[in-house]
Amino acid sequence: MKHYECANYLNLDCEKGMCAVGKMIVPMDGEGSESCPNFKPGFLCANCVNFSNPDKYGIGTCSGFEQESWAYAQCGSFCCEHFEKK
Repeated sequence: MKHYECANYLNLDCEKGMCAVGKMIVPMDGEGSESCPNFKPGFLCANCVNFSNPDKYGIGTCSGFEQESWAYAQCGSFCCEHFEKK
């Protein structure tokens, strides 16, 4: 798990964010981006019950709406009205 996959991660720009618990700047990915002990699964399509069948690129199916559609597993879903944690 990476910092950006955590519910406590606050995105600052395309390279870094902030841990809302530890109040420290953390990299989005790469060196030093592994999650910390405060990790809580974040609001990503991959963590939703309506997301299924991801391929090797992380593209799967979202069945949370009237019409099924494709979705990226790593897509932020914090404002999706049909997001339900697994």
